Amino acid sequence: MTVRDIPEAYALTVSAMNSRVRQSTYGPAGNPTRAAEILVRVAKCHGIPHHLPLGANAVKGSIRLDEQLLAEDRRWSAVSRAADFGEPYSMELPADTPR
Repeated sequence: MTVRDIPEAYALTVSAMNSRVRQSTYGPAGNPTRAAEILVRVAKCHGIPHHLPLGANAVKGSIRLDEQLLAEDRRWSAVSRAADFGEPYSMELPADTPR
């Protein structure tokens, strides 16, 4: 695999953002060569994932968001089910939570 330098025409945009991400306080930046190699290998699989966060920070953030969404789905499940025929219809909403 060949990774080329960013053309000069993109120095003020792509290169600047790339430098900022690499100097992030969230930990070391991901390795784009490894990420590309992973994506090429995964693309050849039969069971391609619908969502594949790459990098430690991406995994942590994705899991945190998934857990928040799952908790919210469970919290509001009775309200969601109330939209179906044959289900109890109640407008009882979950108690407000502080923001």
